[in-house]
Amino acid sequence: MTLFDADDLPAAPTGPLVRVRMTVAYDGSGFHGFAPNPGVRTVGGTLREAIEKVTRAPVELTCAGRTDTGVHAWGQVVSLDLPADRFDAAALARSLNRLLAPAIVVRELAPAPDDFDARRSATGRTYRYTIVNRPVPDPFLARVAWHVAEPLAIELLRLGCDPLVGQHDFSAFCRRPRHRDGSGGEASLVRHVRRAGWTDLGEGVLRFEIEADAFCHQMIRSIVGTLVDVGHARKHAGELLGILAGRDRSKASPLAPPHGLCLWAVSYDSDG
Repeated sequence: MTLFDADDLPAAPTGPLVRVRMTVAYDGSGFHGFAPNPGVRTVGGTLREAIEKVTRAPVELTCAGRTDTGVHAWGQVVSLDLPADRFDAAALARSLNRLLAPAIVVRELAPAPDDFDARRSATGRTYRYTIVNRPVPDPFLARVAWHVAEPLAIELLRLGCDPLVGQHDFSAFCRRPRHRDGSGGEASLVRHVRRAGWTDLGEGVLRFEIEADAFCHQMIRSIVGTLVDVGHARKHAGELLGILAGRDRSKASPLAPPHGLCLWAVSYDSDG
């Protein structure tokens, strides 16, 4: 389904453009990820159609993190160009939220410097993963948290985080990229993790938070799945160093499900 009728498509702008920065939150449950994909409902595709409907101009979106199917966001950042003569930040945000809420919400919308790029300008990304760790599931958290019935030892979960911090090749925790880098070789899976840790929120709700310069595909879900095995004493915290060094995906645990993951925040040097 599209927001447009066949004879109601936007026209290309002819005047000057303004670079726009949006902070977007969404419940990823009903979407096949962020990246626009013809024939399936995605966050980016739905957002783009709504923007084009309101502004009457075609747009291309760049996002800070291309979240997968079922993954949520509170602080996704999107950049795009809009005709300057049709840009009213407050009015555009109101119109988009009327069309998209509550599944997608524009939290902030403002003009940005011409060279701002949501992905390339980002200096860090923070994700959160939520687990409900008690015998009985919570129907009110079921869409945003992984229910793990068997008790987890939070002290073991925390010990498992220590080897992750720093710059490492995360091949063991990432799905191999299909694309190659600019030199024709395989894209690097080296990432710098600035912090990683667990918080006990009470009543059996545990939160994992991790910040890095960037993440590779399925990295966080692979890490969480492995840490849960550590928390169940199926793996030792010290094994993570060997898993990292071995760069063998088969040595890590199965992926944690996507619905517990949320892109929480994106940082930029310009934000101070």
